[in-house]
Amino acid sequence: MKKKNTVLTLFIFCTGIYISFSQEKTCNCITDLNQVAQEIKEAKSYEIQLKKRRHKKEFEAWKEVVKQEILNDSLSSFFCAGYLQKYIGFIKDKHNFIYTIPDDLSAAIPNYTQVIDTTHIKSDGVSGIYYAGTDKILLTEVSPNIWYGVTLASQSKQWTQGKIRLRLQKLPSGTFELFEFYQNGMLYYQTDITPTNGRISGTFWNKQNRYYFNLNHENNFTYKPLNDTFDYIAIKSFNRDSSLLKEANIFYANIIPKLHKENLIIDLRNNAYGYMRSAQPLYKHLSKTKNLPKIYVLVNFQTAEGAENIALFAKRVGNAVIAGENSRGMFNYHYYPEAYSNETKCNGYLIKLSNSGSDIFYHEYESIGITPDIKLDNNSDWIEQIINLDEGL
Repeated sequence: MKKKNTVLTLFIFCTGIYISFSQEKTCNCITDLNQVAQEIKEAKSYEIQLKKRRHKKEFEAWKEVVKQEILNDSLSSFFCAGYLQKYIGFIKDKHNFIYTIPDDLSAAIPNYTQVIDTTHIKSDGVSGIYYAGTDKILLTEVSPNIWYGVTLASQSKQWTQGKIRLRLQKLPSGTFELFEFYQNGMLYYQTDITPTNGRISGTFWNKQNRYYFNLNHENNFTYKPLNDTFDYIAIKSFNRDSSLLKEANIFYANIIPKLHKENLIIDLRNNAYGYMRSAQPLYKHLSKTKNLPKIYVLVNFQTAEGAENIALFAKRVGNAVIAGENSRGMFNYHYYPEAYSNETKCNGYLIKLSNSGSDIFYHEYESIGITPDIKLDNNSDWIEQIINLDEGL
């Protein structure tokens, strides 16, 4: 009897080791994909776009597509968070997000294993040396339709030469998808990317090392007369903060009487927040003005959420012209009162999902953004481009 108990104990012990080893062995990106496939059902946008409209079968088929891409990618362990973002991106809601910020960036970022050659750059319209502030990469084709952005220089000591900063792939549709590591090591996935005129759209990366598309506003609200025919307003944020609302009302009370010129530029670049009450005094004035000025609203790839709604509101109420580049595309979903959140059990990625919203308004812009009426390039100052364009009409 004692011998049987000993054998049974040994069997249980060995089985436990085997199960533990098997779990460790199967803890990979597919494991996290399977978990995310269940978690995503908590998102408000899943309920609206898939459950109510009965698109769940298409979503299940999409999972198999992403799964095969993961299995076929030798660097999928590094790009896993991006593949999970790609998977949930089937649902048009950029509030759904999966990410991590690694503690050890050197271990979390893959290395380029080939010789870095900046003397023979392929003339394909994509390859080349790109800049994003103090960071510099070589974008080089590593296989047909796939490019790696390899670090050449960075002020950050963690981004040593040879670290892969991004992965760009041309899809059968002719558009591109991008896996980009931010400087803090967080991975971000984008699709419908276009590397044209020396810049990768939706990013800071460009060959000329210039940033006319970007503007970090110093103050929450700025007004200045530009010339005899142009006034200019820049708005950093349409936050719900009560002190900011008070500041907004004071600003408009002082500035609105001065808005009497033929043209008005409203600059919403990098404005990622929005609360209609913050803009109501301005648009109330504009809608009542008999001699309505010609309004240009500037947006860029970091203009998001309420600022996007306000740009379209200006177009509808004030007949505004939207200029710049595609905005971010975050309209209808929100974290209210806070996001649904969890972590993947395998790699510990943070899962954040929308839990409120609807697609009654502007759903055609969700995840796509506003395509501007006037596209501005990265060759000169955007305000100057608008003024010169108006003078040429």
